[in-house]
Amino acid sequence: MWVVIISFVREVTMQSIRPTPRNFHRRHGFILWERWVIANVIAEIFNFTLIAIVNNAVTMFEDVNGNEILIVIGLIRGIVLGVAQYFVLRPYIPNFIYWLIATTVGAFIGWIFLLVVSVITALELALTTEVLPTSLLFLRLLWLGATMGTVMGLAQGLAIKKCLRLGIKEVVLLINGNAFAYAVSLFLGFKTIAKVSFFNLAIAGATMGIVNGIITGLVLIHLVNLSPRRYNFYRNGW
Repeated sequence: MWVVIISFVREVTMQSIRPTPRNFHRRHGFILWERWVIANVIAEIFNFTLIAIVNNAVTMFEDVNGNEILIVIGLIRGIVLGVAQYFVLRPYIPNFIYWLIATTVGAFIGWIFLLVVSVITALELALTTEVLPTSLLFLRLLWLGATMGTVMGLAQGLAIKKCLRLGIKEVVLLINGNAFAYAVSLFLGFKTIAKVSFFNLAIAGATMGIVNGIITGLVLIHLVNLSPRRYNFYRNGW
């Protein structure tokens, strides 16, 4: 439904805006934002569906090493996210390898944080007879999301700093935007998971992708508008 709404708004906007320098930022910024959101949604749905597949495999086959597979999932998540996002940013980032490495490393470190916090929480639940406060779990999710976003924002900010000729303030803005986006998206994403299944995990992935894409996409538009390379976006027919 949200794809239909965005597509409708886009068509109406395109019909009412002529491609002149004055409305360049509004017209092409919206296209960039739209494609960024879609790329994030596709990547996160794929990644969360992969988690469901691995969960079923570990349950069915006793000889499967779950820990090693979880590490591989962290790497795959970063690669898929990096490739999907690069298709949107390719007019600005000439070196695909830098972006892919930065996104993979950022996602993998964030994934390790997620696994560590999950193990600690599981041990706390197993070793205590008291029920952990719901507010504590929610705060832990927000903190975890902010940490994951900070790591991702730092990695990607360093990767595009030279390409977009960004300053320290712009990189810090990207880090803060990612931290806020991941905190909100992780919180909302995990709240949608009633149980581990393909459908629930796909919904969680879509939720995280939408929230991440919307928030970080707005920051991205601002950074691209500051960059002297922004008109490559127009020359390439975007």
